[in-house]
Amino acid sequence: MRSSDLTPLARDVMRNPASGGYVIASFFAAYVLAVMPASGTWLLARPDFVLLVLVYWALHGPRHVGQGIAFALGLLMDVSDSMLLGQHAFAYVIAVFGAQVLRVRILAFPFPAQTLHVAGIFMVAALVMLLLNLLLGAEFPGLAFFISPLLTALLWGPASWVLAMRRSRSESPT
Repeated sequence: MRSSDLTPLARDVMRNPASGGYVIASFFAAYVLAVMPASGTWLLARPDFVLLVLVYWALHGPRHVGQGIAFALGLLMDVSDSMLLGQHAFAYVIAVFGAQVLRVRILAFPFPAQTLHVAGIFMVAALVMLLLNLLLGAEFPGLAFFISPLLTALLWGPASWVLAMRRSRSESPT
């Protein structure tokens, strides 16, 4: 049995890639959602929309999105959030690497199981940013810090559905 026979779902994704303009538009929409003003608990618990879309495209559009895009978007988020330069970039690169390594496994599962897998990826990215902040002398923000990666994971199903629906409509030969 050839190795390509083991991953028919992964081959379908590579056969019908999304357009570059659609990928860029989805990143722009995620960035706009990420920089909307927030305060209080919502600021700490706000989902990471850019990371959500980044992991989606790392899984479903590996020809368009890789670690270089993750690094660039991470730097953009660092500047937007006035954070340590490279903090989001490092976390995003690690998240995309995890998505690339687990790509075939994640895509083989239905949405509930995919949500559990990407929740682990989002949690690792959040822990990387938390560890970097703690190493720089920041105080532990409390357990509310872990709400953000969980909310981001809960948005995996709806975001995947919206991105896949629009992508399939734009690729239909009409």
